[in-house]
Amino acid sequence: MQHIGERRQPSIINLIIIVVLAVAMVVYFIIAFATRDWLWFSNNFRETPNAIVIHCYGETTNLDPASFHYSKFKQIMNESMSGRKRWDSLTMSEATYQDYRTNPQMIMLEFFYPEPVRVHSSYKFYSSVDNLVIPIDGRHAQTNAVFGQANGIPTGGALHIDSTEEFRTYMTNMDLCPVKALNSN
Repeated sequence: MQHIGERRQPSIINLIIIVVLAVAMVVYFIIAFATRDWLWFSNNFRETPNAIVIHCYGETTNLDPASFHYSKFKQIMNESMSGRKRWDSLTMSEATYQDYRTNPQMIMLEFFYPEPVRVHSSYKFYSSVDNLVIPIDGRHAQTNAVFGQANGIPTGGALHIDSTEEFRTYMTNMDLCPVKALNSN
C-alpha cells in the first residue's frame, strides 16, 4: 500500500504502454496530416451517386435513379469500396477513358457523385473525386481497379478492390450487359 508522499517505483510495463501509445498517436497524426483525412483508417464508404452509367461494348446505358438496378449497383459499389483496398500507381489516361466508353470490346461502369467524395484510405489520393470508374471487361479489368476523376481529370493511381465479380454477375444475370469472356486489351 502506498502512503501519502511516497513515490511509486518505475514500472517497465507502464513505460512500454506509454511508448506504444505515443508511437501509435504519432503514426496516426502523420498519416492524417499526409492524407488530410482524420478518418483514414475507416474503410466505410456510403455514398449516393447522382448518375450511374454502363458502357457496354460501345453502347451506353444511363440507369434511372428510381430503378431497382440503380439501387443494386449503388449497394454493390458501397460494399465493394467499404472492403479492403490497395493503391498503386496504375493511372487511367484520357485515351483509355475514351476507349472504355466507346470500344466494342470493353465494359466500364461509371458512378457520378453530386459533390466530391472521399474514399478513406492511408493514401492521399481519392480524397476528392466526383466520378469513380470501374473497368469490368477490357484493359485493367482483371486488376479490379477503381479509377477516380475530379472534374473530369483522372486522379493519380488506382484503388484495387477485392473483386468486381458481383458487378459482372449482376449485369449478366439482369441482361443489362452480358459479359463475354474477359478481354485483357
